Amino acid sequence: MTNIHVHELIAKTFSGLEPILADELTKLGATDVLLGKRMVSFKGDDALLYKANIYLRTALRILKPLCSSPVKNTDQYYQFFRGIEWEKYMNLHHSFAIDTVANSKIFTNSLYAAQLAKDAIVDRFRDKYHKRPLVDTKQPKVLINVHISGEQINVSLDSSGETLNKRGYRTADGGAPLNEVLAAAMILNSGWDPKTPFIDPMTGSGTLAIEAALIARNIPPGMLRKNFAFQNWPDYNKELYTKIIDGIELAEFRPKIFANDISPEVIEMAKKNAQNALVSSFIRFNNESITEYKPKAKEGTIIINPPYGERLKPNEIDLLYSEIGTALKLNFSGMRAWILSSNNDALKKIGLRPYKKLQLYNGGLLCWYNGFELFDGTFRDHKYPEAAS
Repeated sequence: MTNIHVHELIAKTFSGLEPILADELTKLGATDVLLGKRMVSFKGDDALLYKANIYLRTALRILKPLCSSPVKNTDQYYQFFRGIEWEKYMNLHHSFAIDTVANSKIFTNSLYAAQLAKDAIVDRFRDKYHKRPLVDTKQPKVLINVHISGEQINVSLDSSGETLNKRGYRTADGGAPLNEVLAAAMILNSGWDPKTPFIDPMTGSGTLAIEAALIARNIPPGMLRKNFAFQNWPDYNKELYTKIIDGIELAEFRPKIFANDISPEVIEMAKKNAQNALVSSFIRFNNESITEYKPKAKEGTIIINPPYGERLKPNEIDLLYSEIGTALKLNFSGMRAWILSSNNDALKKIGLRPYKKLQLYNGGLLCWYNGFELFDGTFRDHKYPEAAS
């Protein structure tokens, strides 16, 4: 009988996405799921580690903790790293890199902490084999994650490699693309039923529409990736990975997804990205302003990621948000709309009362993600849901 080893694992994400990531992990079969700050810890075997990288839509990285230790100074830090049996996790032919986050009086510079750890690993290999592995900060075969908090050092193997938001489909972005992980979380948080239409009236590079199509068709976001870091580990089980990929079951129905943008050039970029994601046949692209756009749908969910105002004058951004509000009232009645923006003052120009408010981060920007019920009829005809604080 095969002995299945269960690992303690960590999924990294953006602040505010921890609950929805925990829900994804639970549905995937993870146990002992615990929410943290920008992370969710859980337990699972090799199959779950592989599935987490392939299936999770709201995770950035999947880490496999190796060891931890308190240290008092840089010398203890170096000795701690040199004492780890790195030959179990990599060999001389593997290039490696160290990703370090430091919040400590011992290290005021994360780069120095990474350099010292690198020196310790190289010295261990040189002493043992009289050769050293190469450091490659751009495309390493083995990526080591180091988290330093005060005097506590936590060392993990990064099983993902490139962050998991890099699905492999976006070759054009139009300047300010929405992160794929955030886009997926916005859709999952909206409560959208994939059997109903999904509308992105200001689509940009198409990320929201593409992620919606992936969700509706049950296409794992990692299915398009060429590789993961765990495939370079000595204990990588290729047969198990192939079995997981071969076991993916796509949904059979055709979702109704609409994507619109005022720029014809941007729409062409979105189409190209959708083709790369193998979902272009499920998205109906359109080229109009949001005030003119009237999709052939009487129900569904609208999600908008409008400009936040960094490149526009205050009166221009206020006018844009006012036009968005008018378009929603006139052209999308009977639907539910969600808008993400860091500009809370501009959001008030929408002219609608949100029934729900969430706080999310887009890059380093704190954003409000507001949900609106677009009534079909007059306000008095409906009992308005209480707004969330």
